[in-house]
Amino acid sequence: MDLSITEVPIWLSILFISCFITIPVFLIVNTVKQVFKVNGSVKTSSLIKKIIFFYGLYFTSVGVISLTGFFKVNTIPPRIVLFTTIPLLLFYLLYVQKTNWFKVLFENIKLEQLIFIHLFRFVGVFFLLVYMYGAIPRQFALTGGLGDILTAILVIPVIWVVKKNFKYSKIIVVIWNIIGIIDIFSVLATAIIVTKIAAESNGVGVQQFGTFPFSWIPAFAPATIIFLHILIFKKLST
Repeated sequence: MDLSITEVPIWLSILFISCFITIPVFLIVNTVKQVFKVNGSVKTSSLIKKIIFFYGLYFTSVGVISLTGFFKVNTIPPRIVLFTTIPLLLFYLLYVQKTNWFKVLFENIKLEQLIFIHLFRFVGVFFLLVYMYGAIPRQFALTGGLGDILTAILVIPVIWVVKKNFKYSKIIVVIWNIIGIIDIFSVLATAIIVTKIAAESNGVGVQQFGTFPFSWIPAFAPATIIFLHILIFKKLST
């Protein structure tokens, strides 16, 4: 059986793997550590191990399935979205959010800590790098890449505004949060449109993001980003 591996150069795949399996999980784990280090009501080491185990198992499962070619098919909706993005988001909303440890976490986490996790959206640069090798359409690359990069760039100034507690800091956070949400839904919408066009014309769609290792982006990023944006809105309302 031929393995469904991305067509871009091996150095780019290695760079992506080294960044993606460390930076997002590190940002999440480090934030949890910081919150419970202050709160001290939860056994942090045990919780951290569970979080790392979950993401390790999740990334491994998605990687193995993507190697079979199951996700590299032009279907509406894309299989990668149907079988990974949506289930992960539901897992966050219907399970994680209702656990006792998460309730304690959310109560004690600071707004700027939630915003800081969005730094992992610099992963958007890989949309542009993959496009450089003609592996994805220009429209999809620009929508996915530039939007995420812009959102990530704005993280530090937005956090600075929050810490300074300016008069309009809450409004600025709301605007940034809306920009981030529009970006991620634009990426999902563009992926569906591009996939539809590719299926009808037998052209290049977003198949590369159904191959290993780039399948990790749609499998992890959209659901996690949407969940974080929801939490930020909830934090603003408390």
